[in-house]
Parts: sequence; structure tokens; C-alpha cells
Amino acid sequence: MQMTVNVAGQVGQIKLGQNKALWPLFETVINSIQSLEDTDTEQKQITIEALRNPNVQMRINADGTKTEEPSRFEQFIVTDNGNGFNEANFKSFQEAYSQLKVKKGCKGIGRFLWLKAFEKVVISSIYQENGKWYLREFAFTLSGVSPDEVPKELEGDNYTNLTRVTLTGFIARYRDAVSYSLESLAKKIIEHCLP
Repeated sequence: MQMTVNVAGQVGQIKLGQNKALWPLFETVINSIQSLEDTDTEQKQITIEALRNPNVQMRINADGTKTEEPSRFEQFIVTDNGNGFNEANFKSFQEAYSQLKVKKGCKGIGRFLWLKAFEKVVISSIYQENGKWYLREFAFTLSGVSPDEVPKELEGDNYTNLTRVTLTGFIARYRDAVSYSLESLAKKIIEHCLP
């Protein structure tokens, strides 16, 4: 009999301080790096988009003057052209404490970290398996994976590997702990992921 995992219960067990608010993003970037390590793609690429509400916020300084500053980051999108959510990777995604990437130092629980700081993660992955192209799209929330169905086979052969992971609904206590600066964000990603 196969054991199931209560996603909300698993996420509730994870401790994530506000000073680690960007760790879910770091986890996503590291997953992309590992996906590219496992693929034969020659032109390996990761794109990170940091999206914020387009409204500008006003800050009142100590001297009473007003300064415009951008609003907080609300959503991150990480796109790569690695091997994607093929059957083996999707099966591993659905299994808590998966052993698939244990040799890379992975514990198999990183995706639960996403839901500690974000309300929802949306995944779209085009990948090739057994000579055919597929599209797998699903959302991951505290309720689990939805929909839990087989991927859609794509017609033709004019595709390339492309996986997009969208971390959306940045929970306020974590969102507000992250600097407004795009430069600071980029520096933190590099400092965490470069080693």
C-alpha cells in the first residue's frame, strides 16, 4: 500500500525565519541548475524574473520629505531549458523525501519550502521523452498537486525543453522581509547559489 503525505502538515513542520525569506527562490534556482546538469542541452539557460506591483510607494523620511520607492516583490518566475518534469522527475516531485537527487545532497523536501512563503506554485514544463514531446502543467498548493493527470502529448517536433516555475502569492511576513532592490536580490541569489 502506497503512503500519502499531507502537504499542509508537511509544510507546517518546516521552520523558515523571515531572514530566510528568499530560500524558496534559491531552491527553485538550484533545481534549475541541477536540471541543466542532467541534460544534454548545449545552450543551457536560466532566467529569473522578479515581479512587483507596478504602483510606486511613498516613504516619509525622518526630515519629513517624501521619497518614491518601488513596491515589494510579489512573484518570482524561474525558467530553464533543462530536462523538465518528465515521468521520473514528476514521480520524485510527488514523493516526500525522494531519493532521486540524494547524491547531489538533496533531501527531497525543497518543494515544501515553496509553500512556506508562497500561496501557490504554478509549473509548466515542455519536455521530450521516448522520442515524443509533452506538456505537463499543474499547480502546487497546501491542498497538493492539481490537476494530477497524465501530461498532454504535443504534435509535431518543433519544440525545445522549457520549464517555468512561478512562485506566486508571496506571504506578507516573508515578502516584507525582502529588500526592495533588484541589485540586492541578484547579489543574494549569486551568493547563495554560486557555491
